[in-house]
Amino acid sequence: MGVKERMDISRTFRNSMYESPALRPFQYQQSLTPVELSYFSDNKDSYTLQRGAGDQGFRFNTESYQKDAFPNITLWGKAKYENKKIQDLKFIENSDFEVVFPYFTADSVGGDLNSERYQFSGGIAKEIGKWVIGGEAGYKANLSHRKVDPRPENNSSTLQLGFGASYQILPQYIISANLGYQFYKHRNKLTFLRQLGKPPVFYMNGLGAYNSLLSGLSSESDVILYEMNGFDGKISFLPKGDSGFLFEAGLSQQTGSRTLSSSRSSANDWTDQVIAGKIGYLHKSNDWKYGGNASLDLQTRKGVEGLFHNDGSSIGLIKISEVSSYRYYHFNYHLEAIVGQADWTVKPYANFTQFKEQYINPFREQLADMLHIGVEGQYLWDLKSGLFGISLNLQKQKLLKSRSQFNGIKQGTGIADMLQQNYNYLTAEPFSIGARARYDFVASKQIKPFVQAEGLSATEIKQKYYSLTIGLMF
Repeated sequence: MGVKERMDISRTFRNSMYESPALRPFQYQQSLTPVELSYFSDNKDSYTLQRGAGDQGFRFNTESYQKDAFPNITLWGKAKYENKKIQDLKFIENSDFEVVFPYFTADSVGGDLNSERYQFSGGIAKEIGKWVIGGEAGYKANLSHRKVDPRPENNSSTLQLGFGASYQILPQYIISANLGYQFYKHRNKLTFLRQLGKPPVFYMNGLGAYNSLLSGLSSESDVILYEMNGFDGKISFLPKGDSGFLFEAGLSQQTGSRTLSSSRSSANDWTDQVIAGKIGYLHKSNDWKYGGNASLDLQTRKGVEGLFHNDGSSIGLIKISEVSSYRYYHFNYHLEAIVGQADWTVKPYANFTQFKEQYINPFREQLADMLHIGVEGQYLWDLKSGLFGISLNLQKQKLLKSRSQFNGIKQGTGIADMLQQNYNYLTAEPFSIGARARYDFVASKQIKPFVQAEGLSATEIKQKYYSLTIGLMF
């Protein structure tokens, strides 16, 4: 039962809504600890240059969920290590692109980047009558570098805290409120050993715009420090069991800054806000399971860049003004449904995405409206020797509307080509096929080894992905 409730895609449909600290006691019916080691490889011909052409490496991951580890106490924890090579990055020498964009250090040469990631987290939830009080803490670190020119050194860390309370408002329903805090810090430095043939270093401000005073030729870049922190909150109305209505609403608000060691003032500041919501219904009986949900995620990022003056004094660069110059909008609307029986599940889904990115002066813009339609199916065989499962996921991406305008680009920098390649990837219309096969053995009553193979192929962007995983559950 413990293995099946983690493999079944209909359970994933439900369990992802029970990840807040005060909801963890209702997430799974049985305790389980998976330990796994994976090798993965991903390659694309068309891609966003700042994300790379793909990656390959290995990953170690373990998660433990202990229901009633002590009377009325649920414990959980996670440890993860990942070592990989990100292939063919260009116009970025930072790690954590999703966090720091659009304010990254860039050059036109780039190359592969070696990355190590560490993650540790854990939490506890205590049931007190109809109440549940829970808390969790987590830490993530990312170290990345390159041993040939250009030579970036990136060190980043993230501290996360979460607290929550839930109450059984009706016999079969619970209501919960959860609050989280996150603090992120990142140090970036870029050096060159060769003095001849060095590319210019750009301090990007969005859509290829960069700070002309700070950017240029040098033997090494300034030390760049990033900080970001903020809060997130969520309220939920969910069933205690496997059937019932589901509702969730959340808000995340983060503020960040980029600072150069040559100035006492921040070079850039930004705010990032995400509004999220979900509503749905699930039903499970002895014979059938079915349900559906609708969700939205509305992300808005707004950035400010500083204007500096260099008077040659020892105090370095002086900020004389600042301008609100960057806007980023990513709105995602998702519909999905499930239907199936104990051994099979079908999940059709549709996703509508609106994307817009703007830089004010000179005016630059790219936008796209995309529709993703797909269906995922899974079949599980209960065998005497274990559990075997296969799944297939088919998806088509369709471009509904797009527009781009890139004004005032200096020739000879490679920035125009970079923007066009990124836009081509953004507006591509691939058809993808993904498949997964997994076999869980029954070695003993307590220990269940497993092996899993996964692959994906996509047209137009010519993506090829595969992974192999071995592990055990106990």
